[in-house]
Amino acid sequence: MSLEVEVASPDDALTSLLAGSADVAAIFNLMPRRDIHVHWSAELPFGCVVAPDYALARSETVSLQEVVAHPIALQSKALMIRRYLDARYGWLFADPHKALVTNSLQLVKQLARGGSYVAFTSELDAAPEIIAGTLVFLPVRDKGAEPQTVSVAIDAKKPLSRIGRIVVDMLTNEIMASLQHARAAGRDAIK
Repeated sequence: MSLEVEVASPDDALTSLLAGSADVAAIFNLMPRRDIHVHWSAELPFGCVVAPDYALARSETVSLQEVVAHPIALQSKALMIRRYLDARYGWLFADPHKALVTNSLQLVKQLARGGSYVAFTSELDAAPEIIAGTLVFLPVRDKGAEPQTVSVAIDAKKPLSRIGRIVVDMLTNEIMASLQHARAAGRDAIK
């Protein structure tokens, strides 16, 4: 068996799935489509991450007003979370000097770990750091702060092979385990 794993933006992952160059995809914020079968999906609370010693880290949740008072490490518009933020909370970025924008999720997390920035991202994106205790996830409590989703999906028009089914199940189990570990570590950090 040969397995190739690629990291892509949600748009590119969907395109690859529909073009037949990918058999399975884990996609953030996948909109319902007739040509896509979602094998599994989970909601991810909308939130941000900070270093454990950052002032906001003492809170269980944060408001967007609290976050905007701090420098923000922000993902570029290539990623869905940024498009979501721009569409719903464009006012967050009224002061361009308070945000550092990059297309690198790793840099966003590194800046947050450094203790000088707040970063909007999901608990799944930051799971390794949350589990290691180098970042703390804080859900946004503002009314209307909609959760993101993560979905494991396949092309609905194409039959999935036995190996493909195994990969779908493994990918689903890995994502679920990662989320469970991150959430358990987050609860332990609050205690």
